[in-house]
Amino acid sequence: MMTRWPIFLKIFLCLFIFIPLFSFAQSQKTVLLDSLIEEALQNNPEILAYKKKWEVFKEKIPQASALPDPMLGIGIVNLPTNFSFRDEDMTMKEISISQMFPLFGKRRLMGEMAGKEAEAVSHEINEKSIKIIKEIKTTYFELSYIYRSIETAQKNKEILESFTKIAETQYSVGMGIQQDLIKAHIEVSKMVDELMMLNQRRRGLEAKLLALLNRPPESSIGRPEEVIFRKITFSIEELQKMAIATNPTLQAMKKMIEAKEKAYELAKREYYPDLTLKFAYGQRDNGPGMKRRDMLTGMMEMNIPIFHKSKQDRKVAETKADIQTIEAQYQAMKNEIGFMITDIASMLQRNEKQLELYRTGIIPQASLQVSSAMSAYRVGKADFMTLLDSQMTLYKYELEYYQVLSEYEKNVANLEAIVGMQLSKMGENK
Repeated sequence: MMTRWPIFLKIFLCLFIFIPLFSFAQSQKTVLLDSLIEEALQNNPEILAYKKKWEVFKEKIPQASALPDPMLGIGIVNLPTNFSFRDEDMTMKEISISQMFPLFGKRRLMGEMAGKEAEAVSHEINEKSIKIIKEIKTTYFELSYIYRSIETAQKNKEILESFTKIAETQYSVGMGIQQDLIKAHIEVSKMVDELMMLNQRRRGLEAKLLALLNRPPESSIGRPEEVIFRKITFSIEELQKMAIATNPTLQAMKKMIEAKEKAYELAKREYYPDLTLKFAYGQRDNGPGMKRRDMLTGMMEMNIPIFHKSKQDRKVAETKADIQTIEAQYQAMKNEIGFMITDIASMLQRNEKQLELYRTGIIPQASLQVSSAMSAYRVGKADFMTLLDSQMTLYKYELEYYQVLSEYEKNVANLEAIVGMQLSKMGENK
């Protein structure tokens, strides 16, 4: 009776938990990574927010190079204290218009500065898009690993169930011990718990993908493709050169440096005056027995930057400091990117060696060990615990292989985000 309850519990869990789970997994459509990336680029709210920000900065370009608004003036000139418009010849009602014209290329520099700032924001869109793509890829590869782990755990569970039947048979004919049977049931129960945990992780990863895609929470994702190992063939030096040319953060900082250089040139032009032109029309009333003509007035004004020590000098110093600040930040970021590329490249090299070791050495040898243990157990030359340990060791190595494969692809995704371009397809063509 002691062995019947674990068997009943095992059958119950299989019928009501794992049969629906695996029928669901098999019914899922295969979802391609590229389709998820394309959808995220179209619908992710963070990317959309940066695109709107870029539109804001594009609208600033014509504003920056536009002329200041003209000034319209209405007034009374030379009105005597008796408020009569007829007594004095120079009393008139005047309307004027004036326009200020920035000189020495100031408007051009202001437009170019706004243009560089807009270009910097466009690189911020690329930066955010690359980060979202990285998150999509890492989540996708982790989800693929979970699906492979579920399949491996289910296969291992079925093998353990067959081992349990063998142990029951051996025990029933007096060739086995009850401890072996109990241990087999425990391992099956552990697989049940493992499968429940994996299914929980699957739901969490799918929820994260739905959020990145801006889909409703009740939507489904689908089954990820099986990850196939593709080696990245670029050297560290090549990757670092590519990053300097394509990393969106560096490119945005370059554009901000160029914008600040335009601001510096503009600050130096502020030592020169601006021109204001003014035209006025004065209407005069006729006096007693006198016909008065209306008057026209034209005037040219220029500001005199005599307070340059407290204004223009300080502005030049401010913009120069801005340039030096961003240049230092750019150099620091370039150094950090170089370090991250080297670090991730070393992890990729380690992953490659691990995958080769698992694929050609560890897993084949562990499989042979299971086969050997099974043969020895059937003829009484090995105990059940040896057989069970051999199978659980193989299961552990298979999971570790899929995990390393997933880590490799996630490291590639991180490397692509740092470099600023897709590397896997390029590496295949190299």
